[in-house]
Amino acid sequence: MNIQELKERLQLLLEQHVITKKAYATTLDSYEFLLRYLERDFADHAEMLFTHLPMALTRIENGEDVASPTDDIMLDVRNSPFYPIAQEHVAFIEQRWEAPLPKGEKDFLYLHYTTVITMNTGGE
Repeated sequence: MNIQELKERLQLLLEQHVITKKAYATTLDSYEFLLRYLERDFADHAEMLFTHLPMALTRIENGEDVASPTDDIMLDVRNSPFYPIAQEHVAFIEQRWEAPLPKGEKDFLYLHYTTVITMNTGGE
């Protein structure tokens, strides 16, 4: 997925009132941050993450509860060599969002980020 494809996807979600403008902007900035990290102008297998992110931010903005991945899944995520990088990306999202994210949502984002980074760097 390249930046234009993401913009089109986000615009559809925005027009259908599925996401907010703040979630749109935060997601776009987060994708650009990932591309700078990857030193690429696209990210493979990033559609799930960057569809999940704006919808999750909108749920948070609306005060909805967020579940967490299982402990077994999170153990695998925390053992990923890309977990520290995923933490940096989630911290960027929180900074851009101007508020801390719930633990469950951060865990889902760590899961998605470790997967995307692994797939785009030829990691484990």
